[in-house]
Amino acid sequence: MSRAEAALSGKVDLATGEEKRVLRTALLAPRTAIPPAERLERSLVIAARLEDVPAFRGARTLALYAALGAEVDPSEVASRARSRGVELVFPRVVPGERRLAFARCAPDALVVGPLGALAPPPDAPELPGDEVDCVLVPGVAFTEDGHRLGRGGGYYDATLAAMPRAARVGVAFDLQLVPALPSEAHDARLDALVTEARVLLFRRESR
Repeated sequence: MSRAEAALSGKVDLATGEEKRVLRTALLAPRTAIPPAERLERSLVIAARLEDVPAFRGARTLALYAALGAEVDPSEVASRARSRGVELVFPRVVPGERRLAFARCAPDALVVGPLGALAPPPDAPELPGDEVDCVLVPGVAFTEDGHRLGRGGGYYDATLAAMPRAARVGVAFDLQLVPALPSEAHDARLDALVTEARVLLFRRESR
């Protein structure tokens, strides 16, 4: 069994940075292998399934993201939300800090940010974190009990920790679910996870 296979099976200790890197590599490759047209189709299914999450459906202010690489494309989510009057905000990196700020911005007004992802332009008005009702969270891997593995920067974990009121809804392709992930004190647990095949709801102890 390769180290990647061991990581995916949950038969190794994933607590070290090295094992996290192994798991990221193992999950990014098959996600990238999904043909673009199929990724889009799966993303459309995920957008429809999100309506089954009460915290998402009831949000008046929704934090989205611009897909990076082969992540779930939230374009249909944005379109559906805007059609019912939901205010959209997108993340941008706070210079000199490991956290994100959310700013009001139309999806077609996003620009390339310092980390290569599309983000609101500098003049887009920032919204206080406590005014965001729901955050759509991408990731590399997820578990069925609400744990998430990001790209390694820790931006979402630090940001969500300062936004306890906001619902955290992960979106992923079903192949990104794994048996286990490392759990550390600073990790941001999810309230829900939506894939093209299922909707999982969790109970976060502190809100």
